[in-house]
Amino acid sequence: MHSNSRGHLAGPRVRRGAPLLIAIALLTACSSSPSTSTATTPATQVSTDASRIVPKTAFDQLDRGWSLVATATGTQIAVHRTANGPVSKKIRQGAGPLTFLVTAQKGDWLKVHLPTRPNGATGWIPVEDVTLSTTPYRLVVSMDEHRLDLIEKGVRVRHYPIGVGKSTTPTPPGEYYLAELIRPPNPEGGYGPYAFGLSAHSDALTSYAGGPGQLGLHGTNRPDLIGRDVSHGCIRIANDVITELARTVPLGSPIVIQA
Repeated sequence: MHSNSRGHLAGPRVRRGAPLLIAIALLTACSSSPSTSTATTPATQVSTDASRIVPKTAFDQLDRGWSLVATATGTQIAVHRTANGPVSKKIRQGAGPLTFLVTAQKGDWLKVHLPTRPNGATGWIPVEDVTLSTTPYRLVVSMDEHRLDLIEKGVRVRHYPIGVGKSTTPTPPGEYYLAELIRPPNPEGGYGPYAFGLSAHSDALTSYAGGPGQLGLHGTNRPDLIGRDVSHGCIRIANDVITELARTVPLGSPIVIQA
């Protein structure tokens, strides 16, 4: 089979707009078989800043269709089991900022989705450790219909055909968010011009190509396979569409994957 896009993102996050040297693991993690290449190529993460910065007491003031996004101000953040409870883990940034989707607020504490295993994991973080912003966008994936809907302020404004995971490496249903955005060095390669890293991880593969089995929404050099169950879990979409989404939808925006 020709080189195509596979189902997982691997490798460290990168600073917004900064170069990253990656050992092909990132860019081969969605093709048909693991690569043994050790070459390195530069890639950059792209900033899609959320729509507006908001006050620290913002969750209950959200308008319909908007979501609250938290971005860590430091290099790591302590995640607590409950508001003001014991620390359950510490999440350290790679080369880029940590972004979280907020699901609840209790005083000076935020309940957030975590970009870690297990899928759907949540925790509480102090509001003083983040900046807050909002997004009016939400993505909804229908795997059965091979369709992605773009929702803006609660209204569907676009829909696009997609490819999803094979039966042996399915795309896991659930509620996730866009955790990072990478511009691969070769826009005509397996990831296309852009790749969103999701907070989702494969249920079938605990690790892959040197990474944690993180899933992505990305372009492809095999548009003929869009509309099928073809990947190792990633969501494939046309290159012009992923370019549009990368320029429009900010990090932290929710993505709901439905069977």
